[in-house]
Amino acid sequence: MNKVYVDVMAKFDRDGNIEPVQVSWTDGSKYNIDKVIGMCRAVSKGGGITGIRYTCKICGRSAFVFYSEREHRWFVEGKGAGRIDWIYTVI
Repeated sequence: MNKVYVDVMAKFDRDGNIEPVQVSWTDGSKYNIDKVIGMCRAVSKGGGITGIRYTCKICGRSAFVFYSEREHRWFVEGKGAGRIDWIYTVI
């Protein structure tokens, strides 16, 4: 899997917690995050970057959305920058 950088709309609360609410794919398609199921520090399979891994429900499917604290960027584990099938990576 590749690490694909994406735009993410996120919610920040007064305690400094970050929660993603929408992912914009490389082609401009926007996907609302129905629910954040959990979050933990983890290493991605695509690139070996350690970050905060959000387990999310998007379009009724489970998907990981990562935030790299070192790079200050959001990414997903995709099969390629032009493909939208990252969302079908079921946990």
